[in-house]
Order: sequence, then C-alpha cells, then structure tokens
Amino acid sequence: MKVRPLSSELQSIAIKEINEVPGRIPQDISHIRKWITQQPHLKARTDDQWLLNFLRGCKFSLDRTKEMIDSFYTIRSATPEFFANRDPFLPETQRIINLGLFLPIDVQEGPTIILHRTANVDPSEISLVNVIKVSLMISDILLNEDDYCIINGQRFLFDFDTLNVNHILQVTPSLCKKGFLCLKNVYPGKPKGFHLINMPPIFQSLLNLGKPIMGKKLSSRIIVYSKENIHSLYEDIPISVLPVEYGGQGETLEELTLKWKRKVESYRNWFLEETQYGCDESKRILRSHISDQFGAEGSFRNLAID
Repeated sequence: MKVRPLSSELQSIAIKEINEVPGRIPQDISHIRKWITQQPHLKARTDDQWLLNFLRGCKFSLDRTKEMIDSFYTIRSATPEFFANRDPFLPETQRIINLGLFLPIDVQEGPTIILHRTANVDPSEISLVNVIKVSLMISDILLNEDDYCIINGQRFLFDFDTLNVNHILQVTPSLCKKGFLCLKNVYPGKPKGFHLINMPPIFQSLLNLGKPIMGKKLSSRIIVYSKENIHSLYEDIPISVLPVEYGGQGETLEELTLKWKRKVESYRNWFLEETQYGCDESKRILRSHISDQFGAEGSFRNLAID
C-alpha cells in the first residue's frame, strides 16, 4: 500500500475525529477500488492515496465515500466550464494565478486557511468562471497532497475589499448553485468556517439571499467582520499565519502567490491526465441524486441543496 505516513499527532486526530483505524485502511481502500471497477459509467483514479483521501474526507463511511466519488466525477463531466482545459500555462489561467486570488495557508495545528481575494480584477478581462476553475484546480492539489487540510478541515477567509458591481453582475443564480454544489458534493472537505471581511453593504443582501441555498449547517458558519470588529478575526484565525498585509506574521501575499503559482504549474501533467477521468451517463445503471441535477446534454437543472 502506497500512502503517506502521518505524524503521530495527526494520526491521533484522525483516529479520534474521523474514525480512522490504521489497520483497516488496506481493506477499506480495496473495497472502494473494487466498487469503482464495478461501475460501468465511472472512470476514476484508483491509487491508494487518492482513495484514502476520500475515505478520510468521508470519515471512513464506505457508503458516503462511494457517493462522494460518484458525485466528484459526475459533476466534473457535467460542468466542463469548470473542469475542462485546465492546462496551468493557458494565458487566462496564468493571469489568474499571477493575481493570487485563491491562496491556501498551511496551519497544521488547526484547519487550513484558504484566502479568497477579489484583488484588482477587471471583469471585462477575467471571467468569474475561470476564477472558479483555478480555485478548483488548487482544491484538487489540496485534496491530493495536504493531509492536514483533509483531516483538520478548512477555514475560508474572503476579502471583498475591491468588490464592485461589475463583479457582482457575473454572479448568476446558475453559477451560484453550481459553485455550492461543488462545495458540498465534489470535495470531501470539512468547512469549519467562512470569514468575510471588507464586505460592501450590497453584498450583505446577496448573502442573505444565498444562505437558503447553502443550508443551515454551512450558513451558520458564516461570520461577517465589520471594520469596527476586524480584530476579532484574530480570535478565529491565528495571527501567526495570516499574511503580513492582514496584520499577521505569516508570509506576504507576494510570497504566497509565487509559491502557489509554482505549485499549480508543477501539476501540469497531472491536470492533463485528469481529462481521461469522468462519468458517462449513458452507461449508468442507476440514476443518482447528483446526476438528476443535470439534463441529458449536461445542462444545469434546478438544484435544491439541503
């Protein structure tokens, strides 16, 4: 079995919090791999570490892991706008990477911090769809190699400092629903909180409209910080890891951006290889809840997210 060993501390957390039984891991991986080979509609990665990442993200529930893997590849095949043409060296991808709009911050002692920034994006030159695509590429990398992120979970820090009406006009209901579908059904993550700073008043109204889509569990984890209470952010996210530009003691935004630019580019062959994996609905034996959200041609149907 080829999997990364965990530190003793992280292994203890995995045993306590996500039901990991180290001696049972080979059996669980073998069970999931066999199940994948029995699904005629599904072509998925089956290496040990990849399957273990899903098992951990689903707290070792075999049924939940199967459902998540099926959803992972079903949604990818049905939303090519997010998951096709993911060569890191494409000009539009390079522009977004260089802006540092989606920057994971390694914490290790707790949930991974993932910083989302609007930065000085010109919506006429950079589409929100491509921004989401790049953020999902980085999410793939985290899923593939960050054990701390998978086991400890994630905290999302959104900075809307430069948000303007042109950005908001790109946010369609369909795009919102697809984004939340990816958040809830594609990645076996554990969102611990959504921390919003520098949010314009107009976005508060949009946020209130979007909460029913997210569901009670996720929406209850949204925290909005005003300029008056911004220092309370440090109570939720360690100041030791926050970027210098946010009053923290961690790396600068420039350093984080360069680090993740190099990381994404190093995954080029992996992303190109990903094109062979997916879901062929014509071969599916039983319809699923996720596949029913998409029409015969992959068009998006009305989505109800609990």
